[in-house]
Amino acid sequence: MSEPETMDCGAAANRLYEYLDGELSPAAEAGVRAHLAACAHCFGLFDFETAYLRFLEARTRARGAPPHLRQRILDELLFDPEPPPRP
Repeated sequence: MSEPETMDCGAAANRLYEYLDGELSPAAEAGVRAHLAACAHCFGLFDFETAYLRFLEARTRARGAPPHLRQRILDELLFDPEPPPRP
């Protein structure tokens, strides 16, 4: 395994969303993780962003689009030549 990247607060904050989304290389991920473990300020930011993303996920699940809207969007995305008649 490669050595973790050394990061200051700015570098860790700039990579936070990639870290939360699991999009970093193993070395960069380890660097962010090490920085968060050592820096209370950045860990607070991480904690807030994690809670915020969970809140957004819960809200979007609770308020799904109505079935007719979902179908219309799918039809548009799939370039359906004949959209379904409107109710």
